Amino acid sequence: MRVRMRTAGAAGAAAATAVAALLAGSGTSTAGERAADGVPSHGAYPGGRAGPDGAAHAAPGGAVFRRAADGTHGTHGTHGTHGTHGTHGTDGGHGPHAADSPHGTDRTAQAADRQPFQQPFLVREDQFSPANAFIRPDAVTYDLARVPAGSGITVARRATRHGTTVWLRVRGLLPHRTYGAHVHTRPCGGRPGDAGPHYQHRRDPRQPSTDPRYANPRNEVWLDVTTDSAGRGSAVSRHGWTFRPGGAGSVVLHERATRTGQGHAGEAGARLGCFTVPLSGG
Repeated sequence: MRVRMRTAGAAGAAAATAVAALLAGSGTSTAGERAADGVPSHGAYPGGRAGPDGAAHAAPGGAVFRRAADGTHGTHGTHGTHGTHGTHGTDGGHGPHAADSPHGTDRTAQAADRQPFQQPFLVREDQFSPANAFIRPDAVTYDLARVPAGSGITVARRATRHGTTVWLRVRGLLPHRTYGAHVHTRPCGGRPGDAGPHYQHRRDPRQPSTDPRYANPRNEVWLDVTTDSAGRGSAVSRHGWTFRPGGAGSVVLHERATRTGQGHAGEAGARLGCFTVPLSGG
């Protein structure tokens, strides 16, 4: 599977429709590639408004919400309090929106990260399958009971000169369950640890990082998701910074919601599944 990158232009509205369809689940869920012809238009997700499907949205000031497809929702603030329904958001900041670029030419992910003002937009999806000695899928499950073979994942990322937005959508997972989810530094491999640690904008000099000054939803990309009765759910995270080139290579699903306390910040239990996505174009 290959990822194509396009800059924003007249087709921005079409891109918004494509992303809304992905997150709402109105498109097909087979493994493959979806290439957006631009970035979401001004009314799609920016500025703290919900997407057309209401699946996930960012509040003013950068707080991130997640919402299961059955409508349950909640927030998670700086002191670790949970929403009324137990779902989990973040408080990562995000910057203002850049105007649509007039350019419409394709860019590679690496070039896009060198020139974030061109608003690169990436969408990738796949179905989970187990790895073996001969096959290394992009979406690999390490726990067939909790991330079944054939369950699906979609990740979208927009980067501008002002910041980064990452969307996550899952389908076919266990119902009514919260999965921790984070951006990790390396691509997935045959072993859960191959994806490396969480991506951090400011790197903790001590690893593994459990210091809340570094392991927090502002400095990392947290995408914890709670599924509905059909195993579907989505989340979005917005930040006022962009990924370092080559520094972010995958999204990992964990067994439980992400912890925030001293000495345990960023922990979310075992790695159940991993999806290789070149979020920083390396």
